[in-house]
Amino acid sequence: MNLRRKLFVTFGTLALLGLVVAGVSIWATLRWETSNEDLQGHYLRSLQAQRIRAITFEAFKEVSDALGENDSDARQEFEQALEPADRDFEMWANLAETDEEKRQVREVREDYDTLVADARKFFDLLDSGRRNEAADLADGKIEEADFENFVASTGQAVASDRERRDEVRARAEDARRTAQLVLIVAAFGTISLMLLLAAYLTSDLFRPLRELEQALEDVGKGDLNRHLDAERADEIGAVSAAFNRMVETIGRREQMGSSSADQDGAEGNGLAWRDAPSRVTLHRLVSQLRTRITRLGNAETADGATEEERRELVSQLEGLSQAVARVTEFGFPLDLDLSRTDIRELVYRVFMRYGDEFADRSVSLDLEISPEVDYAVVDRLKLREALAELLRNALDALPERGGHLGLRSRLSEDGAELLIEVDDDGAGAEQSLIDAAFDLAGDGEEGQPHTGLTLTKAIVEQHGGSFGIESEPGEGTYARMQLPLRR
Repeated sequence: MNLRRKLFVTFGTLALLGLVVAGVSIWATLRWETSNEDLQGHYLRSLQAQRIRAITFEAFKEVSDALGENDSDARQEFEQALEPADRDFEMWANLAETDEEKRQVREVREDYDTLVADARKFFDLLDSGRRNEAADLADGKIEEADFENFVASTGQAVASDRERRDEVRARAEDARRTAQLVLIVAAFGTISLMLLLAAYLTSDLFRPLRELEQALEDVGKGDLNRHLDAERADEIGAVSAAFNRMVETIGRREQMGSSSADQDGAEGNGLAWRDAPSRVTLHRLVSQLRTRITRLGNAETADGATEEERRELVSQLEGLSQAVARVTEFGFPLDLDLSRTDIRELVYRVFMRYGDEFADRSVSLDLEISPEVDYAVVDRLKLREALAELLRNALDALPERGGHLGLRSRLSEDGAELLIEVDDDGAGAEQSLIDAAFDLAGDGEEGQPHTGLTLTKAIVEQHGGSFGIESEPGEGTYARMQLPLRR
């Protein structure tokens, strides 16, 4: 798993825990508010029931006063005491939410209406002088039946509201405990993830960065033997591998710089000098030219220059001219100007550079660019000229008319390398001659080194890749550039 995915998973989990905490907090808050509203509603309903019962009790004291004390104002005071009852019943009915609560309001209202109706009948009997009948009604039906029914129904309503309040409190308490448990688990998970993240950043990120910082300081002080562990399959491993390649490149440059300073000295110093093909090629050609000119001058002094020697000298000069042109086109291969380059466009443009010649010579073409090939960090100009050199060599190997030439660009199976392949069915050559073309140790007496191919190989190797050619007489030639894929 790469570094980006690890951080994404970690912070994604933290974000998920944050959402869980926020969701649970919102849920608990809503449950708490709902519970408080339910409790408040039950309290108000209970208060209304108790208020109606208190009003009724207060009003029916007048029945006793009218019977025992002959209070002439008892009926008027009874009606005045009952005046708030209708408004309280209406408020109580509005506060009822469930069918059960509405049924209780209706039952209490029925008992209340029966009680009030019998009380008014009592006052009617009393006003008509039928005192004994009024007393029997008060002591019998009103006291023993109506009043007891009213007290029972209002008491049941108050008790029912109390039970519901207890249920609401229990639900609120359950919600509180649930929310508390979830928050504790989420807090524990968050703390654990934070500790894991801190440990990960310390071991897998900060420590490698400190090692990279120390390695850069060591390289700055001249230690070119410093290497980092590049086995990790993430961005840190890629940076470490790039650092190692950089150190190796710097080491090769310093080695070649020191070799060029004393390349005319001991023979052992020539080994490093051979790693700089453009300079070595020119050096060898100039040395061969100097030798030929010296020999030609001696020949002129003695017997005069032969025509064959003159032709060889001209050929030598032409070889030197081509080598200088190649170096001018390619540039010194160590000085890479890396940039993010569209490989598809580069391959297509180089291929079309020879479009007219393909058509004039009736060459059969095969251009294949895999869909996964897109961008890579390379030296655009040098890679373009290296590819053009391969196409030019393939054209030179084909007959004057006809022949087949193929150009393919694809990624390796593991996707870590960019492959650019050129093949032809031309004359071909012995593999030993192909290998000798890259051997700069020869003296050039039997032909000029293939400077373009030598520089192509140097450019590919400076990119950290490899270059190879396979050929067989009469079967054609296959060349492949294999470059590390850096996007």
